[in-house]
Amino acid sequence: MKRKKIAFIIPSLETGGAERVVSSLANELIDDFDVTIIAYYNCTPFYKLDERIDFQFCKIDYIKGENSLMTHFQLFTRTYKILKSKKINLVIGFMSTANIYAIVSSKLLRIPNIISERSNPNYNDISNFWVKLRRLIYPYANKLVIQTNGIKDYFNDIINEEQFETIKNPLAKDLILKRDLNSIKDKLILNVGRLSPSKNQDLLIKAFANIDHKDWKLIIVGEGEFKKELSRLIDFYKLEDKVILIGNEPNVSKYYNTASIFAFTSKHEGFPNVLTEALYFGLPTISTNCSFGPSELINDLENGFLIPVGDQIQLEEKLKILMTDSDLRKKFSNNAINSTVNFEGTKISLKWKSLITKLLNA
Repeated sequence: MKRKKIAFIIPSLETGGAERVVSSLANELIDDFDVTIIAYYNCTPFYKLDERIDFQFCKIDYIKGENSLMTHFQLFTRTYKILKSKKINLVIGFMSTANIYAIVSSKLLRIPNIISERSNPNYNDISNFWVKLRRLIYPYANKLVIQTNGIKDYFNDIINEEQFETIKNPLAKDLILKRDLNSIKDKLILNVGRLSPSKNQDLLIKAFANIDHKDWKLIIVGEGEFKKELSRLIDFYKLEDKVILIGNEPNVSKYYNTASIFAFTSKHEGFPNVLTEALYFGLPTISTNCSFGPSELINDLENGFLIPVGDQIQLEEKLKILMTDSDLRKKFSNNAINSTVNFEGTKISLKWKSLITKLLNA
């Protein structure tokens, strides 16, 4: 039987949650389908891709601030030509503008589409034009894949119930293979995420500075526009030897394996992949109860702590508890591991495979 051809459309394949999910899914689905990934601009994929995956891009270089309608028309036209020339049978969009590309191009090509919202739509960094266009175009999606009830509530008034499909984000296979539950734990508090105001790492640094951290260290993995502000904060509190900004780290598993506590301080999320990863690695976790995602992953006092967004006092209290109570850390760790068994990539990819096959056969 001839293999069907599917294509993902995504703005970038650099570091990020959506980029990791697309890379993981493509690696899992390549055994069943011919897979193409189309990015807006050329880049070296941050996450390892199976060599059988066909990586395409619309433009060679990204110019900062390039977001005009003409640019999007050029990107869409190139995307459409790639889909047509590759004779793609089904297209999958990731992120709002890519979703709109996917829907419009699939209708022109008379093939089915799947779109997927990865971030909190209440805080999307897209213009009002794209918000209005999203409301106009999204009803023509065959399926909208979501991860949380909050995202579903946002789109309920424009998407019919039968168009929704809830599929959680998969854990990357390379991470799963690198989990070492017997590794020796260091006195490390870990945070992973883009360095940005929305991730609120400054709150974590302030909380850490305000408690008796003794021989503990705080490790923050990630890059972003907030790096200078965080560096200045570290200097202000004279924590240069205690708080370390690692930058982007392809082998983040070494920190998941050796840290003793995971602290997640976001103001809002679409679905927090790194929180799932930390729980999978058995890290005792403190997370803000932001929208959306943490409350669907953490049962307070069972596999972690949930605290109000921006509450430094609660963060300090929970950090002190976990830093001093090894029995509680062990309880949270065991429960965290058990709570994430259904997030392994193979199990999630089976749900995607079933959805794709159903649409292809419709």
